[in-house]
Amino acid sequence: MFSVALLLLLLAAGSCVNSIDLIQPDSKIVQPGQSLPITCQVSGYSLTDGSYATGWIRQCEGKPMDWILHRWGGGEIHQNNALKNKFLYYTHTSTSSVTLTGQNLQPEDTAVYYCTQHCDAFDYWGKGTQVTVSSGQTAAAPTLFPLVQCQPGPDNTITVGCLALDFFPSQLEFSWASSHGTSLNPVHYPSVPKNNKYTKVSVVKLPKSDWDAKHSFNCSAGSKSVMLKKRVSPPSPQVALLSVPRGDTQALVCTIDHFATKGFTVRWKKNAHDVSGGISFTPELVEDMYSAINILNVKKTDWDNKDVYTCEVTHAGTHKYIKKASKDPITVTLNQPSPKEIFSNNQVKLECVITGKVQSIVDNTKIVWQTDGKNVTENVTSSDTQSSSDQYSKTSTMTHSYTEWLGVTKVRCSAEGNDMTPVVQDLTVHKGDGERPKITVHVLQEDAIKGAVSEVTLVCLVTSRKLQDYYIAWTEHIGQENGEYTDGINSPPQKTKTGYSVTSVYTITKKKWDTHKIGCNVWPAGSNVSMDPQEVSKVQESVPFTLSCTDDASEEDEYSSLWSTASSFVFLFISSVFYSVILSLVKMKRQ
Repeated sequence: MFSVALLLLLLAAGSCVNSIDLIQPDSKIVQPGQSLPITCQVSGYSLTDGSYATGWIRQCEGKPMDWILHRWGGGEIHQNNALKNKFLYYTHTSTSSVTLTGQNLQPEDTAVYYCTQHCDAFDYWGKGTQVTVSSGQTAAAPTLFPLVQCQPGPDNTITVGCLALDFFPSQLEFSWASSHGTSLNPVHYPSVPKNNKYTKVSVVKLPKSDWDAKHSFNCSAGSKSVMLKKRVSPPSPQVALLSVPRGDTQALVCTIDHFATKGFTVRWKKNAHDVSGGISFTPELVEDMYSAINILNVKKTDWDNKDVYTCEVTHAGTHKYIKKASKDPITVTLNQPSPKEIFSNNQVKLECVITGKVQSIVDNTKIVWQTDGKNVTENVTSSDTQSSSDQYSKTSTMTHSYTEWLGVTKVRCSAEGNDMTPVVQDLTVHKGDGERPKITVHVLQEDAIKGAVSEVTLVCLVTSRKLQDYYIAWTEHIGQENGEYTDGINSPPQKTKTGYSVTSVYTITKKKWDTHKIGCNVWPAGSNVSMDPQEVSKVQESVPFTLSCTDDASEEDEYSSLWSTASSFVFLFISSVFYSVILSLVKMKRQ
């Protein structure tokens, strides 16, 4: 038996060589009565150097260490006589390795076997190979679980750990790594047997600042690893149900935002009964959180019948989020910016009007503005609920400087209530490609609309090859004085054979037509400046439709076809309503 005291004394002596490595396997399992080889790969010295010896020592649990043997580089071997017939020793000079082979191993041979390098003492040891001699039990990899201290310690540190369960044999090595190079000094606790398997724990203290910064730390044991990182409790999904008209159907869009895992289901119901047909889309990962949508297309007849539709989202298996929708109890109208405000004050004012038949619903509905997906609360004003006939309405106004408006692409106005699916209206700003449009101003014949002998109607036609919005305002003036800007009745862009056209209709009294110059002022969306005004007056009126946008005959011929296309639209537009209606609209805008 090798004396432990002597061993410790020898270990205290000075080492012979630096940079010695003895690499051996972590563990091995063998059936009773079988043989088992353990190979040790050496580096830093030569196995044929007579100054050094390579040997083996074993440590049985609860017993003193057993010296097995050692062999000098010159070939001389010294062995423990009690174990001489139990173990064979081989030297492989070509691969710089040695092998210890146990024969007819029995359960009492279960131990940790250490490969050693000997000079004047046993100077270098391998990490040891756990050899288990057992009948019927095979190696089992650990299951790893992260451990995190609930509250920081008094020294402003956080203790994290790694719990390894149900592994076999008992030898298991932990290793730790930090994503940010933090120095780690783990503490490993001995393996504890339980039901013929083992449990082991490794812990390490971390600076709280590193943990709060969400640095990651990796714990490995055997072939398994687990990452530890501070995590914020995942928020509840944000579920909303939107209703969007689409031809002869109504699209119900159920949005699920800001959730941490993909584990969710969507269930649709109509009047509390399950319905199929929902179209799901693959969740998208945005900044560590997922977003998804599910769309159900509903027949317009069912929607108009005020059936109630429910989107039921189940997240993480148990948590349910429910949103319901039916035909809107209110309507939302998002008006185009007032051209008058743009020309007069260099600012953009948009009005969002909600209307409904139930005053309490209108009163309790909140109007929410968004520009390019971001909520806007500054420079927003709201009116009190107004009543007119059997309708109630409320208006919210959002104001931007024109410079700010140049950067806006999309505006959304939402009407939101506690028990109501938001009703949404979007306004997209079409900025074109920078090409200057063509502007023509036309005077409608007095007898084109019967009874309109005291009024003169003008139409400003703006044409372009690309889709673009135009803000059109009118002016009236005598001589060189500039008149005030006034809004006309403007149409949205219309598709034509050659591009797009926008029209603005303006009506003045015949008395003013006899004395004033009337100007059509156009400001292209996305442009820093407005275009030169195009003016007409009675003096210029020599043909049924007076063209005043250009003095070039070729340009006039080029756009005569455009006007013939647009004029039919304008004539039908004006003829489709009673003149008294147009007159009342114009008077309201003047007020």
